Order: sequence, then structure tokens, then C-alpha cells
Amino acid sequence: MGNIWQLLERGFMAGVVFAAVCAGFAGFFYLLYRLIKLMRPKAARQEEQRILSHRLYKVSGRGRIAYLILCLEETLRFYGQDFSAWEWILRQLWSITDCSENNWIGIWLDSIWELLPSTVLANNNTETTPAEISKARTLYSQAGIAMIVINAVIENAYTIVCEWSPNTIAHDPNALCLIDKVEETMNTFGVSLPSNEIIQPLFEQKDSSLGKPFDGLRFSYISKQE
Repeated sequence: MGNIWQLLERGFMAGVVFAAVCAGFAGFFYLLYRLIKLMRPKAARQEEQRILSHRLYKVSGRGRIAYLILCLEETLRFYGQDFSAWEWILRQLWSITDCSENNWIGIWLDSIWELLPSTVLANNNTETTPAEISKARTLYSQAGIAMIVINAVIENAYTIVCEWSPNTIAHDPNALCLIDKVEETMNTFGVSLPSNEIIQPLFEQKDSSLGKPFDGLRFSYISKQE
């Protein structure tokens, strides 16, 4: 019996020693990790902290695009644009939130590419221009100075989706930088950002990638007019 207790005691002590060694290694690697982070340039550390503290950091890709569409709607309202005339474009943009069929990203990109201000306004061949493109050109031409902000929102939303891929870094920081550029443009021209009350439900769309489909139109002013 005494031998058994001795074996148990030795086993226990060996376990304690092993645990202490593992803890020591863990502590060492943690300190090394902290040291490496501290050795990085201050600007890099500040940028990382800014990204991590971004209010949309944990919001899914679909949620981020929904936020930009709400920015577009705020812009249209600020400049007194005919909301009903823009509704068909807004509905195409909003379709990204609830699409789920195969190749839905490609379908959305194709439809929005044709409506990008840079695409529409560069097409001067009015004889062969589809009616939908002509309709968009009329809207863009009549928008005047508002197009500076409108263009920033639509083009950046399109760029964010273009850069999506299966190996995209979790909570893609590049997308957040593009969103910041949109907000800067809106602030420059005095356009208010969407209110916290409007965007609060978007924070529930948490995902490190595209996220699950959801009914984005319920956040839109379109639903409030129906």
C-alpha cells in the first residue's frame, strides 16, 4: 500500500512539474508576442486599434453593405432627390442582403456594375444604350453636386463586394477603410450619417465573412413609404 501512495505522490509531483513547465512556456510566448507587438511602428499599432474599435468591426459583409445603402438613402434625402425615382436602384442594391441562390455575388456585381456612375456616365453611345442605363444616366445628371457623395457610396460598396473571397481576412479591415472614406465624404458635404436608432439592428448581423441573408429592406426608407 505504501508503494502505491509513493507512486501516486511521484505521479502527482511529475504532473505539477509538467504543468509548471507548460505554464512557463505559455508565459514566455505571451511575453514574446507582446514584445513583438510593442516593437511594431506606433502608426501600425494605432491603425490596428482603430480597426478593432470600429463600430462595424464585428458586422457581417452584408451588414456593412446595408449600412452603406442607408448612407446613400440619407444622401438622397439630404439633397432632396425624388426618392421614388431612385427606388429601383436602391432595390437592386438591397438585394445583396437577402440573395441566397448560387453565384448570387456574381449576379449582384453584374447588375450593379451596369449602374455604377463611372460606367453609366462613360457610355456615350445613346443609340444602343438599354432603357435602364438611360434612366440611370438621367438620375445621375440631374443629381448635380449630390453625385459626389452618391458616387462615393455606390463605388465603394461595389469595391467591397468585389474584394470578397473565401480567404478574406476575418472582419476585413480594408472594407472598414472604404466605409470610413464614405463617411468622410458625407461629413465634408454636411450629410448626416444614418442615426444610431436606424442602424442599431445591423449590429446583430455578426459574422467574420459575408453573413447569413436577412431582410435588409426593413431598415430602408422604402419600407416606411409602403
